[in-house]
Order: sequence, then structure tokens, then C-alpha cells
Amino acid sequence: MKNSNGFSWPETILALSITFIIAITLLPLLNNMHVQLEEKKRKYHASIVIHDAAKKFISESSYNGTMDIEMVAYTYVVRNDQICVYYAGMREEKTNCVTVSN
Repeated sequence: MKNSNGFSWPETILALSITFIIAITLLPLLNNMHVQLEEKKRKYHASIVIHDAAKKFISESSYNGTMDIEMVAYTYVVRNDQICVYYAGMREEKTNCVTVSN
């Protein structure tokens, strides 16, 4: 009967290599998921800004302004039956416009 004292050096290197390859494969996927989630959150915040801009336009006749939500500046402009919000996306500048009907 042979007495085993743990893993051999090649077994350890193989296990670490497989773990490393799996981790390296998953990192870009996780990063992409994080970017997509942040983009959706910022688009949601832009819709909140559009709602507030519409309320300010009706009550105060305010045609432009800025709101900060979670350290992102959302600038809105009301012109020609549209409310547009401009904000920094994760990779590029984004615009979200809504047409206002009478």
C-alpha cells in the first residue's frame, strides 16, 4: 500500500492553470455585463430627468437645466416639441429624446 502525502507538483500546476484559464475567460464577460447594467441604469435616470424637465417646463416655463444623479450630469433641453437629455454613457456621449404631444 502506497501512502499519499497530497498533490504532486504537476497536478498542482495543472489545477492552477485550469483555474487561471477559466478566470481569464470570464473576466471580459463580467466586465461587459457591468457596462450594460450601468448603461441601462443611466438610461433610466435620463427618463427620470425627462419627467422632471416636463414638470418644470409646465410649471416654470424652464427650457433647459441640469440634474446630477449618482455623480453623472444630465442636461436637458426643451425645443420644438421635444425634450432631450444629454449625458455621459460608459463608452460615449448619449442622448435620449422624447416628443411632446399637445
